[in-house]
This record gives sequence, C-alpha cells and structure tokens, in this order.
Amino acid sequence: MTMVDTATPLDDADLRRWRACTRRFWLQRHTPARPNPVAEPPEAHVVQGPAPDAALRASFPAGKWLPAPSTPADWAHAQEQTHIALAAATPDAEGWALFGACLASDDGARARIDLITRGPHGWRLFKLRYATVGAEADVDTVALWAHVAARCGLRVQTVGLLLVDTGFIYPGHGCYAGLLREVDLGPSLGSRPTGDWLAAMQACLRGGLPPMPTGAPCTQPSPCEQLARCSPPTGQTRPVDPCASLDILGRELAAQLRADGHADVHSVPLDALPDGRLRRAAQAVQQGAPVLAPQAAALLQALPYPRHFLRFETIGFAVPVWAGTRPYQVLPFQWSCDTVAGPGAPPRPQGFLAGPSGDPRRAFAQSLLQALGNDDGPVLAYNAGFERNRVRELAGEWEDLSPGLLALAERIVDLFQIARGHYYHPAMAGSWSFKSVFAALAPELGAHRFDCNGLATPLDAFARSLQPGLSGDERQQLRTALQAHGQRQTGALRSMVTLFEQPPEREPLP
Repeated sequence: MTMVDTATPLDDADLRRWRACTRRFWLQRHTPARPNPVAEPPEAHVVQGPAPDAALRASFPAGKWLPAPSTPADWAHAQEQTHIALAAATPDAEGWALFGACLASDDGARARIDLITRGPHGWRLFKLRYATVGAEADVDTVALWAHVAARCGLRVQTVGLLLVDTGFIYPGHGCYAGLLREVDLGPSLGSRPTGDWLAAMQACLRGGLPPMPTGAPCTQPSPCEQLARCSPPTGQTRPVDPCASLDILGRELAAQLRADGHADVHSVPLDALPDGRLRRAAQAVQQGAPVLAPQAAALLQALPYPRHFLRFETIGFAVPVWAGTRPYQVLPFQWSCDTVAGPGAPPRPQGFLAGPSGDPRRAFAQSLLQALGNDDGPVLAYNAGFERNRVRELAGEWEDLSPGLLALAERIVDLFQIARGHYYHPAMAGSWSFKSVFAALAPELGAHRFDCNGLATPLDAFARSLQPGLSGDERQQLRTALQAHGQRQTGALRSMVTLFEQPPEREPLP
C-alpha cells in the first residue's frame, strides 16, 4: 500500500471529496504522485467569454493577481507574497483586491482564496462563481477559507460569493461595472464546524480504507476518479451498468422495482411495466439490440419534400460580449442544414457561422430566411422546441423579419418526439439527449463528439474564436471544425429518418 500523503495540507478539494465520500478522499490522498494542488473542477456549462477578467477589473481596477502555485516552493513563495500584499493594503485603497491569495493555517489546512479586499472593519473574502446561484460546496469552501484566514491572524469582516447578476445589460465599450453581485455567506458558516472537519479528515487519513458509504456518488455528477481503485467490501457490488439500471425506467418505478427484489432491468417482466415506451426500453436492454416501433415509418413517410434537416448552436456568455445582451442570454451563432429535394436525392448542405465581430443574430436570421423561407417543406430538428424558441426570439427582435421567421417556426417537426414515442437503443442508458441518442444510433458519424485543439464543445470553440489577438490560422481551424461538426449533426438527423422509415427487423412487444 502506498504511504499516505501527510506532507500536503488539506485544501477545499480535499474537503469536497471528504464530504461526498470518505473512501474517495482516502484513496485520493493515497494516490501516488498526487497532483499539487488539486484543481477545482471547472464551472459546468459556463462559457465565461473572451475576457472574463474584464468584470473583475471594472470592479477592482487596482487588483493584483498571484499566479497559481503548483509545487511546495511555489506555495511558500505565494504565501510570502500574500502576506506582503495584505500588509501593504490600506482601508482607503479604492479598488484594491488580491486575487489568488495563498494562506496556510497551523492545523494542517491551506487556502487559495479567489478574492480578498479590505473593508473598514476587516478583510472581505469572496469566492468567484460565474453562475447565478451558489451551491452547498461553495459554502464549505468559503468556510474553510475563513477558518484558515482566522488562524493566520486575519480579522475577517465578510465572507461570501461573487455571482453574476442576470439583470445586467452590457452597454458595450468594456463597461462591466455591476455585472457581479455580492452574496453574504456569514450567517451560513455557523453550520460548518470546519475545525472539527479538519480533525476528522486527518483521523481518516491515519486509519484504514473507509467502508463504502450508502449512496456513495460513484458516477454522479461525473464518474469518481478513484472508481477503478475502489474495490467494494465483501458482500457489496459495484454500481449497476447504467445501460441496464432500473433508473432508466424512472426513479419512482425504479424504487418500486427494487423493493420487489429486482437489481436491474434484465429481470423485470415486460408486462409489469405500465406503458409501451417503458416496455420498449426494457425489451431493448434485455435483447441487447435497439427496438423500433413500425408506426414511426408511417409518420415520417407522410412528410413531403423538400425536407430540411436543421441544427442550431447557441452560446450564453457569463460575461456578455455584445452590447445590449445579458449574462447567459441564449444567443444563436451557427446553423447547419441539409436540404433533400426528393427520395434518394443527395443532400444540399447550407449554413451560417458568426464571425469574430459584432452581434450575429440579425445576420443569422436573415441567412436562415434566405435558405429556408422560400418553400413550405418541413424543417426536421431534434428536440425542436429549442430551435423553434430561438426562431421566435429572433422574430421578436426585428419586426421586418418577424412574419417570415414565425412562419418558419411553424414548419419545424420534432424528431425527438417521434424517437421517444417509437424507438429505444440500450446504449442510450435512459438519456434522450442528442449526444446520447446519436452516439447509440449512428456512432460512426461522430455527431456526438467534438474535439478541436483540446476544446470539447462547439461553445468552447466559438468562444475561443472570439479571443482578441488570435492568429488567423487558429481562428480558421476553429471555424472549419465547427462547420464540419454541424454537417455531422445534420447527417445524423438524416440517418435517423432513413432508419425510422425502414421496416424494423424485430417487432417490439405490445
């Protein structure tokens, strides 16, 4: 067994793991070559924008940044620089702040604090979240920071979060004052016995491998990084294969089936399920092959030509980029479409992708009308309420484009509803997202994947393409990847329709 890591102080990443699962925390600290420090996971589904520091600079123009330490020597230097900066700060230093302050307490903990400012009665500590609300883990983190700061002799006046104010409308010209709002967490810290937690964490490390707790979050919200090393105790089993989990049938029904003694979908009688959609899912899992109801073919064969297969990409910046827009406003930046003139005809691809300057929404709407507004053929999309709502929002922005856009919205046909009512593939694992469905239905097309220069989503790639100073070659590479991804997605929509129009090889049970 590898020796426990006792040299590295406990930090907020350790606290998050320990609060979630003591076994995960223990295994992480016993991992050879443990990273130092453990980076906090990025904000989920948040694209900060091309210049996320602009809002901070607007609020704290005299702010100073300390680089993130990665070695013990870096930590020692960062702590020294932190104490020097704090000693030089005065209560009347307007706009002063220290970002990334590093402190270590005498009871084995350390903190890298997002933001410290000087108030009239002490120090003000904040965790920056490019989000509209905080989470329980944020309160734990801020409680640890306040504990470490107090042990270092700092008089803490305020602890809280800096969150994005969705009521803010960006006026342009880099004026971000007012984007961030303060949330005081002081009243919540009394329920966080941080000193006791640290003592319990240290005791945990000195002991043996903790037992697997009931309801351990092994796969939620993402798979635990220690899952492969987490051998369950005798009598316990690893989590059920998510493709066969009872949860694909719904939480309430899953709880009832577990109470009846079922461990997964394989043992569930199909006639025990209340409707055809659930029976179709269970049948697909039990036979290890997708199930398609024949009624889907009739629905799709009734659609006239030309047919347009449409996919949108949108983005919502935490720090708005275009004047007149709000944080997290859903803004379309790309559309991709394949038009098929008749049965067996080759697809005609069309599309739009916003450039690096200016609000693209009117150009987006105009190009969409130019491509699709001159006929009355059906527009096929997946989870089409999304595309339909974006089109209606654009119609509300420009009166001259409104009639054509509203008429276009009425032509959108939702392939999601057809798929959910007539199809199931066991690899979907209960998820009806575009990514899950098309990774199962047509994995060879790669419509469920995006990767360009290490960027894992089209949102990240588009945000990167807006970065000032980006080379022309890199910007073009990103644009080419986005356009190719859009073509893969519309190709996946066409493959779904082709599959559903064919008679199924295996009839589903009633």
